[in-house]
Amino acid sequence: MMALEYPSQGLLPLLIVRELNFNRDIETILRFQVEIYETNFPGFRVTEQFLRDYRRQLRRVVRQWNEGLFVLDDGERPRGFLWVGLISTLICPTIGYVKNIYIDPDLRGQGWGRELLRTAEQWAAERGAQEIELDASVCNQEAVRMYETAGYRTRRLRMAKDLGID
Repeated sequence: MMALEYPSQGLLPLLIVRELNFNRDIETILRFQVEIYETNFPGFRVTEQFLRDYRRQLRRVVRQWNEGLFVLDDGERPRGFLWVGLISTLICPTIGYVKNIYIDPDLRGQGWGRELLRTAEQWAAERGAQEIELDASVCNQEAVRMYETAGYRTRRLRMAKDLGID
């Protein structure tokens, strides 16, 4: 657990990055997912079934060595969330992968997203990752800019085509 005060801003609230406590944090983390998914996947609506499945998925990975779940906590409740894991490809055997990241709207633009990314980078490096990757939705330009200021660059584009099948 690390106590953090973002250095260039001075008198911001003291926040800590800590590991997820499933029972204490899950309801807040699930509320974050509504904004994450409905912002990054236009037209998608989070359902109760989606939230049940997400809860089940987090419960399954919470103790796995190759999955890291963290929250940005203000002492009362989570204000941010990070899910990072390890993946492997034929090109690179160990890659850190940011699966999910969220910062409370009141804290955006203050460096907390970059702090969670540093947490992901450190976590992945400690587990032998040579690099770290993430996906970003082109419709979420605020997030794309934050990733770029943290040193992330576009290497490939994931393209999609709607096939019109319901």
